[in-house]
Amino acid sequence: MTDTNKETPFPNPGVRLVEEDARCFVWEEFFMPGIATPPHRHRRDYVATFPGGGELTITHVAGELETYSLLHGAMEPLPTTEGRARFSITPGTIVRSSVPAGGTCHIALNEGQTPLQMILLEFK
Repeated sequence: MTDTNKETPFPNPGVRLVEEDARCFVWEEFFMPGIATPPHRHRRDYVATFPGGGELTITHVAGELETYSLLHGAMEPLPTTEGRARFSITPGTIVRSSVPAGGTCHIALNEGQTPLQMILLEFK
């Protein structure tokens, strides 16, 4: 297991704040092929959309698991090693994440061949 002292709060380096108001943040992130995010902790519920689709692997590092609900589109599971969740995401897919009270920490990795764009709406 990764040393959780090295985890950082979301957003990761390179994530762009698109807009913020009293109720939410809107972030844009590009996952480049073969480059993992640093271990990072989500402390707030969020909704993520993937305009162009792609592949994404999530490796849980610490805290309780978050719960995902598919709101639109499709996320098909792909083969992966134990302890990771890998998905093929269709363009326009929207996913809601319920984050446990103590937060959750994971690493995201694009194992596809093209950059994967994500727009994340994080609730305050």
